[in-house]
Amino acid sequence: MARKQRTEGAAKRDLVKLCCFIALILAAVLILISNVLPLLGVEIGGPVIGALNLIKDIALLLGIAFSAFAFARSAGKGAVIVFWVAVAIYVASAICGLF
Repeated sequence: MARKQRTEGAAKRDLVKLCCFIALILAAVLILISNVLPLLGVEIGGPVIGALNLIKDIALLLGIAFSAFAFARSAGKGAVIVFWVAVAIYVASAICGLF
């Protein structure tokens, strides 16, 4: 029996699913750490939390970006330009910690 070939689209969808899963797990953990634990009197912070927030933001961006870019390509050149401006703003704000 012939082995089924994996297409580039399937690989891209798997990457999107993985990034969305990572973003969801990190968001849940970070919400627990930053909101629930202080209620119990435990303060946790520092560079580790900042690094996890950055990883979560980048994974979220990758999860959203593939679908958004496919839509923008079908909508025209103006939408593609708006997409890249939005991605640049998102990346800059994630790195600088603006949100």
